[in-house]
Amino acid sequence: MARLVVIVMSWLLLAPSAGRAQACAEPHYRWSEKVDTALQARPAVPVDIAAILTAWAPLSLTSRDMCAPRRGREDSVFVLVGWVRRLKLHESDGDWHVELTEARASPVDSCIIVEIPAERYGVIYRQARSALASLVDTTQLGPSGDLRPPARVQITGAAFFDGFHQRAAPSGSPAASQHGRCNSSLRALWELHPVYGVTAPG
Repeated sequence: MARLVVIVMSWLLLAPSAGRAQACAEPHYRWSEKVDTALQARPAVPVDIAAILTAWAPLSLTSRDMCAPRRGREDSVFVLVGWVRRLKLHESDGDWHVELTEARASPVDSCIIVEIPAERYGVIYRQARSALASLVDTTQLGPSGDLRPPARVQITGAAFFDGFHQRAAPSGSPAASQHGRCNSSLRALWELHPVYGVTAPG
């Protein structure tokens, strides 16, 4: 009888989490959050890339959190100025992948990533892509999307922590991995995603 009680209790504890796993049908990591336009009307808070890389605390999200909702700083919109160092237009998920550094001559791996979803997810993304294309000479992209010379742009978008790339390092501590060239620390997993606007810096 005691064994039966243990089995029943174990099933009750596991059932809710199993139900949540079955309910998660995202095609890509936290996809609903990545393409959502709900935050576009919020006022944008100015931020520097250097501040993101040194002061924004990473979240505990990992690749296991496929359907995690936005939390904390992710509910805010930010605007920043940076230099486009790499632009990849043909990612498997349809996003435009942009790597930005604080300064023109910053090391290319001192970067953050911003992403513009495909046009089918909202006219605002078509406008953002058109604006970026008008500021960046895509004929100057190298085979990996490297841009020479870099182009200076202003980006507005929602903060997003890409915990999919938070992995365990050989030391056992969490580290950023395979996040483009932006793996300098866990803070480099902060992105603006989705991007709502692109303009020339004022």
